[in-house]
Amino acid sequence: MSPRSKSSLAKTPIPALAKKDVASNVSTVPGKSTPAASVGTCLGDGSGSEGRIFLIDTMSFIFRAYHAMARQRPMSTRTGLPTAAIYVFVNMLRKLRDDFSPHYLAAVFDVAGRTFRDEQADSVTSIRKFDIKTQTFTEIEYKGYKANRKEMPEDLAQQVPYIRRALDAYRIPMLGVTRFEADDVIGTLARKAAEAGRPVYIVSSDKDMMQLVNDKVHILNPPKDNLICDAAKVEEILGVPPERVIDVMALRGDSIDNIPGAPGIGDKGSVEIIKRFGSVEAALERAAEVERKSYRESLQNNRDTILFSKSMATIDTNVPVELDVDSMRAGEPDMDALRALFTELEFTSLLKELLPVVEVSETHYREASSAADVSDVVKSISANGVLAIAVEHEDPVLPAEEASEEEGKQEEQLSFLGGAMNAAPVRAPRRMAISAAAGSATVVKIDSGEAGVKLREIVADDTVTKAIHDYKAAQHALAPIGISVAGVRHDPMLYSYLLDPTYSSHELAEVALRRFNLKLAGDLAESADIAGRLTASLRNEVEQAGLSKIYEEIDLPLVSVLTRMEQAGVKIDTAALAKMSVELEREIEAKEKEVHAVAAWSSMSARQSNSGMCCSIA
Repeated sequence: MSPRSKSSLAKTPIPALAKKDVASNVSTVPGKSTPAASVGTCLGDGSGSEGRIFLIDTMSFIFRAYHAMARQRPMSTRTGLPTAAIYVFVNMLRKLRDDFSPHYLAAVFDVAGRTFRDEQADSVTSIRKFDIKTQTFTEIEYKGYKANRKEMPEDLAQQVPYIRRALDAYRIPMLGVTRFEADDVIGTLARKAAEAGRPVYIVSSDKDMMQLVNDKVHILNPPKDNLICDAAKVEEILGVPPERVIDVMALRGDSIDNIPGAPGIGDKGSVEIIKRFGSVEAALERAAEVERKSYRESLQNNRDTILFSKSMATIDTNVPVELDVDSMRAGEPDMDALRALFTELEFTSLLKELLPVVEVSETHYREASSAADVSDVVKSISANGVLAIAVEHEDPVLPAEEASEEEGKQEEQLSFLGGAMNAAPVRAPRRMAISAAAGSATVVKIDSGEAGVKLREIVADDTVTKAIHDYKAAQHALAPIGISVAGVRHDPMLYSYLLDPTYSSHELAEVALRRFNLKLAGDLAESADIAGRLTASLRNEVEQAGLSKIYEEIDLPLVSVLTRMEQAGVKIDTAALAKMSVELEREIEAKEKEVHAVAAWSSMSARQSNSGMCCSIA
């Protein structure tokens, strides 16, 4: 179907793989040749030790990721770099690796520039379009292959280089061939692999790929719950077997790729015609046998356009590219590269899940046994230092499913100060921890005699400069037991929100992971220690960013205001609400009667209509 001439090296920003048997016009990225985990048997193809080859239709998934997130909350770094498509794509890669443990895989890209289809389309200047209202055909200008496609959105174009970096970090080779589309490269590699007896899974959601399915080649669609399409599934979805897909597409056309098809013959008609005649060529030869006038005339008057459409829709499986299975071998991810990438993109959750993190070490944590122990901590505060305080929170324990749901709600319903609008804990805290220097902290039982009394005295002392992560939550926790907090000048949670407002969570553990790559154990003394460290680090960044005035004159003063508002609650006019309730009940009752009346009339009308039909038939 296409010119078979060799083309020059693809000019893409992908390092070339030094392989003697790789065609000169193919660009690749090296993959580390370390054995991957053994392939599972969930796909049941009987591939044995050969291992399945997974070919990713990369740009298809990049666009799908982009449009899927366009309706969700925007994701970007604090510098303004959009990251939603990268995030979704990376998670797709992770899921593919986790679900199938592929031995061999490659990500196939389109290469910028004209393709052989553009060259073929240059010879076509006009096509016919069917006017459904007048039931006539009109001649219109043909503007070229994919002429209807818009330029890639700028915010998506910014993300593509980072997706390439992610593939590189996961050691997934990237392939692209000049003058050919990714579909053609995938089709050729799939054919060669199948001929070599290797099972192939084309990772794509594009129905065009279904023409490639056979006993060795399947389509894997991850967004559809890992739907696997064999020949039977293709026929179930499209109405024809894989070998007839291009015939249906030739009649149906493709408005996105500007493949004209047969005017006036849509999805249903194309399937009916191909199922009856077997191929486009046969349908054209026997067009006079088609009963429907618009279908018949379309076939009779658009032979060249239909054959051109079939040519454009056919995936070329003879692209000049070698099947280099060794270069596709799945290697272990480059953890350092992933760490650097996810840190730059501010993917905290991925950092936490995928990469090893450092736990807090070389610490001196202890429990106070006397008032002197508490005083010693205060005396050790440096000239410009602060006393970091952590308050023990004892929130009610929720069932697993409720807890998970509540976490999601809190992440989405953060107050503008960066903390969730949480109610006060059910039980009062029994302990607090204080820290005056990094690596040290002292835990004090609030009701522990002299030590507890001394702690209350220090907490209420306005002359002792303090730092508390989530100052508002601490006030809620301490108010019920009569402890007032004074002298709080620093709240690392507020600092974090000022510096990184796009993050959904500013909890201590999340901020510690983002800032210090530390995984917290949840220990109370550790919380006070880390709160102090974060205060020193983030306060400096706030000053450098020129945000000190906002913090000192707006954010920090508002904490106490919000605390009092939440403690006071909202006064409800129960009498007004009761009146509204009665009025709403009346309105609901009236509407309910209307619905029943309409439903009864519709039912009676339907019975009368059916009765009339029966009589006329009789």
